[in-house]
Amino acid sequence: MHSQTYTSTLKIIPTDQWKTWRKDIADAGGTLAVVTGTFALLHPGNLAAIREAARSSSHVCVIIHPDTPALASAKPTAEPGSPVAYQGTAMPSLAVRLEMAANLRAVSLATTCLADNANAVLARLRPFTLVDCRMQQSPGIVTTVARKLADHIVDLPPIAGCWTAEIQKAIQDGRTPVSVPDAVMAPQPNSHDLDQFLDTGASGSPLITVNGCFDVLHLGHMRLLTQARNLGARLLVLVNDDNSVRTYKGAGRPIFPIRFRLHALNALDAVTMAYPFAGDNPLPLLAKIRPDIHVKGGSFEEARVSAERRLVESWGGRLETIPLIAGFSTSNVISQMTDDRR
Repeated sequence: MHSQTYTSTLKIIPTDQWKTWRKDIADAGGTLAVVTGTFALLHPGNLAAIREAARSSSHVCVIIHPDTPALASAKPTAEPGSPVAYQGTAMPSLAVRLEMAANLRAVSLATTCLADNANAVLARLRPFTLVDCRMQQSPGIVTTVARKLADHIVDLPPIAGCWTAEIQKAIQDGRTPVSVPDAVMAPQPNSHDLDQFLDTGASGSPLITVNGCFDVLHLGHMRLLTQARNLGARLLVLVNDDNSVRTYKGAGRPIFPIRFRLHALNALDAVTMAYPFAGDNPLPLLAKIRPDIHVKGGSFEEARVSAERRLVESWGGRLETIPLIAGFSTSNVISQMTDDRR
């Protein structure tokens, strides 16, 4: 029986605990890299910075900007945790952005820092390496202070077409999937990789599967995947390829190509492996995998899941449904990016 419980909240630590947290790392001989940003969207640049930070240090701290001038003047919606208007797109609340960053496997600490005490607070993290992109148009005070206090700086080149504003423009202009350079993604797994994964089944049961498009990752996805992983020892995420997403969701989808969607999913704590599939449904792949539990997100009518239920139950498995979080969906993210074309 599995004993690991996955939760992102353990990584969200307030600033008054940074000094103790940093001392524990030093006492164990560890090193620290810092990444800053708004993290309004988990895009190729965010993940590239975090991956580089994990390469350079044993621990990664993500410091999320609590606001920007545009965000500070925006009027929040009535629903706690809902997004607010931000430069023609949407900025999820700070709590949502923190939780999303904390779901990334390489992240040890997800936190925030106010601009007016950034010097004193960031000093508690020293020594640290800052992983940043100098080409940011509005780096913010926290990033500026982090550059001043960092003992070492790794300046990454910008990823063409992958700034949040550029992704928004690509969505508005119908230029999707967004072009993501191969250099910032891991190779796409093949059938041999899947066979190797399944061969380790005896030591990693129960095996859980979930399928979907997972186009623009949001908090609803992350909580679904975390709950699914907590049902078993390993979580295999089956992801619709680009053609099947286009057929299922229509023109303009997916926003991100299959290789990046797999790469982003594999960066999450809860995911053991993400694997692509073609066609209308994952039934042929499920028949090969034979999961112990197959998870569906949302409230599905029995007629819509009956084929998957019968298939999984044929080898003694079961189908589970997990409710989705109201208000969090890829369609909502896209709508917020396209409704306002300022």
